[in-house]
Amino acid sequence: MGGTVLPQDVWWLIAQELCACGDFPTLFHSAQTSRGLASLSLPLLYSIHEQSPAYNAHIVNIDASIRLWRSIIISSFGKTLYPYCCWLKILHLGSFHALLEDVARDFTRLQTLFAPPLRKLQIRLDEGAKGTRRRPVALNLDAIIVEAASKITECIKTAADEQDKAVGLTSLEGLYLPTSHLPNWVSSLSRLTSLSVRDGSVLNGDVGRAIKDNCPAFKELTCYFCQGTDVDSELAGFFRGLSPNTLESFSIISVNNIGTETFQALSGHALSLKRLSLQSLERVAFESMHHLDGCVGLESLVLEATVSARRYQWEADNKDSFQLVISWLQQCALLKRMDFCAVPGAPVILAEVLNAIDVALVDLNVEFVDEVPDVFYGSLSHQKALRTLRVRILNDDIIEAGENRHVVFAEAISNCVDLRELVTNELFTVEDYTKIATALPHLAQIAVNGDTVDDSFLVPFSSLAHLRSLRIFSPSQVTFDGVLRFLYELAAHPEAPASHEEMQLYFSRQDPDVLFTEKQEATLSETIGQLFRGVFEVRYYPDPDEQLDENSEFSD
Repeated sequence: MGGTVLPQDVWWLIAQELCACGDFPTLFHSAQTSRGLASLSLPLLYSIHEQSPAYNAHIVNIDASIRLWRSIIISSFGKTLYPYCCWLKILHLGSFHALLEDVARDFTRLQTLFAPPLRKLQIRLDEGAKGTRRRPVALNLDAIIVEAASKITECIKTAADEQDKAVGLTSLEGLYLPTSHLPNWVSSLSRLTSLSVRDGSVLNGDVGRAIKDNCPAFKELTCYFCQGTDVDSELAGFFRGLSPNTLESFSIISVNNIGTETFQALSGHALSLKRLSLQSLERVAFESMHHLDGCVGLESLVLEATVSARRYQWEADNKDSFQLVISWLQQCALLKRMDFCAVPGAPVILAEVLNAIDVALVDLNVEFVDEVPDVFYGSLSHQKALRTLRVRILNDDIIEAGENRHVVFAEAISNCVDLRELVTNELFTVEDYTKIATALPHLAQIAVNGDTVDDSFLVPFSSLAHLRSLRIFSPSQVTFDGVLRFLYELAAHPEAPASHEEMQLYFSRQDPDVLFTEKQEATLSETIGQLFRGVFEVRYYPDPDEQLDENSEFSD
């Protein structure tokens, strides 16, 4: 009996659904079925090529990654049946850079990667030298990246102009995006929305203006680092070069020298800026942060101080700036997420901001280096919309010195009635956990410390009807019977096992004097697997396998 042949428009709907689900393997196999299906599947396939098993295959399968990048680059020469590069939505040149690093000393794979028609792309540091199988000539990785990116972006623009279609590529990322070429590249990408660069010093007014003139949908910038004597003014020039109030997201992940000029220029996007993530900030950045006071439409704010900036006495040394930042954040009525990592004066800032009537956070993540006053914990009581709360104190002396802090903290948390995730290294007691578990029935993920945890600590958590993850990082002395009883009490909830699906139970510092036998560990793993398809894991500290035998030649 012959199979039913579906109309092309039905196959197109199926292909679109596979693409939306990120089902790369099925799309790939459908493209191999027939030429008709290939014409439907391949554009979608390359639009999500970053989800391909071959995308980061340089980690486990270099050959697959070579085939992927050859197809993309060769298509920009017009040497393939289909224009693969024109279907990309994301051009991650960083992935190609990683592949080049992996094959640079592999003669056979070099020959494969740069086989015709890519022979001219094999640019060496010493063009006159001849490599051998044992000693291939070192590649000029940056020059290869520039050549490949130029060919791809040029092909994309040419194809779009010829067919009178919009460019599909929306995101450009790379470890090496030189200032001399970047304006030309972005000028070819009319639908560019996001740019990710390793070195933010390549950005200046020329790049910003090229984006303004050619990329009306641009809205997101990520820099891995941003160093240099002129980087503050150059980056400010980039932001001013963009159309005002168009940037929605700006992130710096590592070391940087941004300050007054960058923040003043960012204020030109005060009406559009929604997400701001500034990590590894130096003292100068905190001193000038008040220039962002017009950016009251923020939905997410991430701030992190360098080790040296943590010691900055912000409130004492620059009180005006300090108070202006507090006033600014109190006006951010749309703010849903805040991450403060070792920010100087953070407890005081947050205590004021969390008490603001208009601030209703959903996600709060803080790491403190200063003494944490009770007023901060009290301010948590006002954040009844919180779903995720992570509070970590980086100074062990402060943790141990807080005699009654845990009581105030537990009381405050108990008012966050919608909380789903709690992560803290506060030294809570069983009584604290009982109060928290009773008040917060929606808790699903917990990572906590405390005094030595025994079976009694598990009792409050067993009442949580939606618990899916319990990770204990403090010293523990739980028993086999206590853990087994805990699992069966969870299973007794009316909505179980679905409410505890894929439950994770982890003890990181179990006392080796309360050692589980291999059979007991196997039983607990089997039980949590059968009940919830979950995982049980226990580690011992100190690790009994690493302790020296008293008869060892190294023992005293």
